[in-house]
Amino acid sequence: MSERWTLGDVFVLRHAGFPFDWLEALGLSSALQAEAARLLDVEHALVDAVRAEASEADANALREALAQGREPARKLRVGPELQAALVRHREQRAALQARYAEERQGLRARLRERAGDAGIQEAVFLSSPAMFDNVWRRYLSGDARPDTSDARRVERQVYTYLQRFCAKNETTSFFGPISYGERTSEDAFDVRTVPSGDTRRRTFFSFWAVTELARAVGRERTLRPHLPLRLNPVFTLTPGRAVCAPLGLDVPLSQEAEALLAVLREHPTPTQAAKVLGVAAEAVERLAIPLVKGALLLWGLAFQPNDFGTFESVRASVAALPESEARTRWLERLDGLEHLRSEFQSADLTGRRGLLPRLEARFTEVTGKPARRGEGQVYADRLVIYEEASSPFRLRFGQRFTEALETALSAPLALSAAYGERVQRGFREQVRDALGPDERPVDFLDYAVRLRPDNVAGSRFSPVPPVMLEEDAARARTLPVDFLGTSAPGGRYALPDVCLAKKEGEGFEVMLARVHHHLLLWSWLGAFYPDRARYAAVAERWLKADPAAKGLVGMAIRRRNKGFYVFPGRRLLYSVSDVLDVEEGALTPAAVKVLPTREGPVLVDGKGERLWLYMPLDDFSSYPPFAALAHPQVLHAPLRTSGSHLPRLSVGGAVYQRERWELPAERLAKVTGFDLFLAVQRERRAKGWPRFVFMRTSKERKPYLIDTASPFALDLLSHLAREAERLSLEEMYPAPEQLWLKDERGRYTCELRMQFTRA
Repeated sequence: MSERWTLGDVFVLRHAGFPFDWLEALGLSSALQAEAARLLDVEHALVDAVRAEASEADANALREALAQGREPARKLRVGPELQAALVRHREQRAALQARYAEERQGLRARLRERAGDAGIQEAVFLSSPAMFDNVWRRYLSGDARPDTSDARRVERQVYTYLQRFCAKNETTSFFGPISYGERTSEDAFDVRTVPSGDTRRRTFFSFWAVTELARAVGRERTLRPHLPLRLNPVFTLTPGRAVCAPLGLDVPLSQEAEALLAVLREHPTPTQAAKVLGVAAEAVERLAIPLVKGALLLWGLAFQPNDFGTFESVRASVAALPESEARTRWLERLDGLEHLRSEFQSADLTGRRGLLPRLEARFTEVTGKPARRGEGQVYADRLVIYEEASSPFRLRFGQRFTEALETALSAPLALSAAYGERVQRGFREQVRDALGPDERPVDFLDYAVRLRPDNVAGSRFSPVPPVMLEEDAARARTLPVDFLGTSAPGGRYALPDVCLAKKEGEGFEVMLARVHHHLLLWSWLGAFYPDRARYAAVAERWLKADPAAKGLVGMAIRRRNKGFYVFPGRRLLYSVSDVLDVEEGALTPAAVKVLPTREGPVLVDGKGERLWLYMPLDDFSSYPPFAALAHPQVLHAPLRTSGSHLPRLSVGGAVYQRERWELPAERLAKVTGFDLFLAVQRERRAKGWPRFVFMRTSKERKPYLIDTASPFALDLLSHLAREAERLSLEEMYPAPEQLWLKDERGRYTCELRMQFTRA
């Protein structure tokens, strides 16, 4: 294969905050698991014997009875030797059940001990203070609880947190730390883990909380005359009117209002504009209020959203206001909040438990808003603060290993480029058909509104179309790199998540776990990288050098939660809320046009030159109107079969898809305890599951790590199955024995987010 992809100089290391060994130790002994396997061997032999000696109906009745741990509903017509074998089986099962109960009691004590670890307790508190106060502390207080249904429910909740802390590569505080790696010119090693020399924590105010603080400042009556008014560029001004036709907005303009709009660019506050216009500031405010209500003007405190210093930016904007009692009061409020945040950052768990209520009470006092939101949401900041932590690890790649990694990943990235091109072509054709054959060029905002999801398939939650493969009983399979075709020549970028699996002896297997159609921009992931210029240069170098990057324009999407991304080129305004966040000179929706063509829509600037959208959100990659205008996409192909099993799939020198199984949820939803343990072992035996699998349900987006040898994990599995129709299981890969990131506590799961580009 001639196509070559190149790794950037810097990449991100994300890993679990607690060792996987802690989770692995919460499983039943290998001796008990072996005994269960022997029992299932006996079961299988008994069913075959009954089938041979009696009938298929009797064999089916026995199989069902064994699965439920009871006598068959029908009397089996078998001889004395087989009857004796059934008795021996029942005795063997009873002995195993007694041993299971004994080991489970020991594991309950081990679970409680692990839950009492100081680091685990703090991780739970930061994840959910309510869980810590209402469940965790009670669970740890006093003597061990009797083995009741309520106790099992609590143990299931505890295990749910532990599987996240020990097996998920999240990015949150010290239980999901951030680190980095770099390629080197040295050849003496493949992957070297070195001390990072940095194990800091940084506590930030959540973006939603900072936004509420800025709004509260904007509601201060005596400060409003000194806050900027910005003209919303989605409007078109004509004599006597301001119109945004795509959004159905039509604002009449008096001569006085037109005069106000004419001076706002140079004199944006009511006080400044009033001096130029020769009127009182109150008169300007009266003129501005209906224009604000009509969305023509946006009025509020300006601050920098896409940075770690968002809160500091709000304070600086308040400090820049003229001296007044309200300004002094708000500076004191902000300084008080900052003092509490700083104390929280350096406090231990006891201190943090006291500081958080004070911080929340102060926030609610000054904003009038609740200090917590979105309880139960997974991908949202719920508290007024969040925290990031640096990792003690740092990685260095030797030159030969880097070249081998590039070789291994070039084929699966080529396949992803071909798949992305295919999907994008479909989106372009879909949009072309929705626009109609006689459509003329339209402004970008008009295009976006007309092609909302009710008109075009796809949304932020709808996946790209799967690639269906024939059913295959093999455990592993290699696909040709061109089985989805080839992509057109030209530059491409991709930001894949890569996993390395340690081989026996030396070397690594490589897995392309996921492909993001992004660049490694300066962002929240750079919280602990010491050289911003070097980090950002990974993307900037390609943007400047590659002809394919010409015309790339970033969509100006307002920051969501803690995630922010700084696109180094031109940006295109898309929605009303973007205006407060985007610098002067950004492209407005009216400054670009969408041209219908036979192949689909084309985005051009005012000079008619081709533009490509850079989309900062993964959701937009499967949203047809935007994906159709994007730079040629590189997307991870979702490979599926119509059956219940998908082999592990490799492309070139890397794994592309983990082995996967599908099954009806009801199969594991109705049994509990020891019967559930045996039911899962039967499924493992029949399907070939490994001990550890990641499970999703038809009702849940997030995956759970299920240890098929842990009673607590199986309780979690059964609980989730009761609320779903189907279960999807994927092998844990890299497997536990392939984990290589280690310290004195044990082994850690990890993944690498890496910039790859193709010339």
